[in-house]
Amino acid sequence: MGAVDYMHYAKHILFKRGASPLYFVYFVTERCNARCRHCLLGQQHRSGEGELTIDEIEKISASMDRMLFFTPTGGEPFLRADLPEIVRIFHLNNRALNVGIPTNGSMTARVLRSVKTMLDANPDLDLHIDVSIDGLPELHDEIRGVPGLFQRAIETYKQLRELERHYPKFSTCIQVTVSSFNQHQLLELYDYLKRGVGVNTVFTLLTRGEPRDPVARDFDIAKYEEFHRVLEEDNKRLILSGYYKMPFSDVLNAKRIVRPQIIAKTVRENRYQIPCYGGTLGAAMFSKGEVLPCELRWRDVIGNVRDVEYDFMRLWRSPAAEACRRDIRDNKCFCTYECFLTVNILFNPLLLPRVGWEWAQLKAAKLRHRLMGRRAPSELPDTF
Repeated sequence: MGAVDYMHYAKHILFKRGASPLYFVYFVTERCNARCRHCLLGQQHRSGEGELTIDEIEKISASMDRMLFFTPTGGEPFLRADLPEIVRIFHLNNRALNVGIPTNGSMTARVLRSVKTMLDANPDLDLHIDVSIDGLPELHDEIRGVPGLFQRAIETYKQLRELERHYPKFSTCIQVTVSSFNQHQLLELYDYLKRGVGVNTVFTLLTRGEPRDPVARDFDIAKYEEFHRVLEEDNKRLILSGYYKMPFSDVLNAKRIVRPQIIAKTVRENRYQIPCYGGTLGAAMFSKGEVLPCELRWRDVIGNVRDVEYDFMRLWRSPAAEACRRDIRDNKCFCTYECFLTVNILFNPLLLPRVGWEWAQLKAAKLRHRLMGRRAPSELPDTF
């Protein structure tokens, strides 16, 4: 997909009323082969029974409009053998431009096989795989509840990086979930990933929701901020590349600098910072078909697509959905949910100058490198 396809959504920077979801998070399965202590839905009793079938997913997708970001998640999304088909459906029916899939990296062969199938079937898709690493080997395995998971995840990441060489629109990164369990080891972990593994992109999630172990949320936000200052510095020094294989890559990289600053301020002040577009530009759907304005408002189910003949937009335009939107707006709902903060930032005209400033600094750093005869870590030209 090219820049023109992405520009289709620019109108929603100013106009949001009546919009369909631009960012769609679909929990394709609740099954998981790990027992992560920080799992956002860890205190809920959820089963893998009753998942939407491919035929049902096809009907739901056919009822939806175009979308900018599509995130199939879980559970462990690669436990669904038909994950490539799910991606194909949303890319074909909804022209999903950017697909990002998280994984714990435990099933190297299956992940590689599925990703290759997705790329071969959708050659114009911007696909990103986030491999979770939360600590050095012993700590990571303890947090995730799976002995040996660290080594398997690192192997999955390395093989995905090798796959990048053959697909110009595919990239992979390391995703670190910050919690009270690993906050003391973040900088040590990053140094290992940078020097020992050769990572070129590192992003974070901050523990949210109702984790299996509530202690996970007893983090020190100062340690999160310290970690992000180091990541920001390395991004601006081009030690890290961030996104680099898609149109407007550095706009997203700039957003990745602004977002943790807003998250930290939200946590420190425990109050609303910017408008939330959950229920307007963002939507979530659980594996059995429940539609929500946001994954963190799991008690506010708008309805189930199975009850409306799989017509997603019928639910999205219902009185129940409008009531959710009104509640989010009037009560100034706030949280630290990174996915929807993406649209909250990129489609907020008051924040675009801030994103633009960070974008300009990233561009200036790349220009300095070129003038000095150096290359960015991506070793690829700018796309914007």
